[in-house]
Amino acid sequence: MSLTGKVAAVLNERELVVNLGSENGVAEGMKFKVMETQLEILDPDTGEFLGLFDREKVRVKVCEVNPKYSVGRTYETYVVTLGSESFASVFSGGRGREARRVRTLRPNNESNLLPMDERDSFVNIGDPVVQLEGEL
Repeated sequence: MSLTGKVAAVLNERELVVNLGSENGVAEGMKFKVMETQLEILDPDTGEFLGLFDREKVRVKVCEVNPKYSVGRTYETYVVTLGSESFASVFSGGRGREARRVRTLRPNNESNLLPMDERDSFVNIGDPVVQLEGEL
């Protein structure tokens, strides 16, 4: 059975606090997904409840565990292309330089300002967190 909790604080661009700790069975290295608050979907014609819409915002890996809370840090990476293609690279088949970046709690990764106000993050206090199935 997966653990579920909520975001208790946003510490900076890569770290957040979850309201689950060692008392709940959390261990260092566990992975959680931060979810959007569920949206009820209703049929526009009948008003019938169709279900709840869930969307994952970001994943975090627990890096610090306390009895009542844990600190999670983003860990997923993605590749970005740096600069534009040069005249020479077009003829040589090159695509420019690529760099690997770590996902952050911001919707874009342009700023490294710390500490981060919750209003600057797309992760919010109270967002649900769910342990990833099959993970530590």
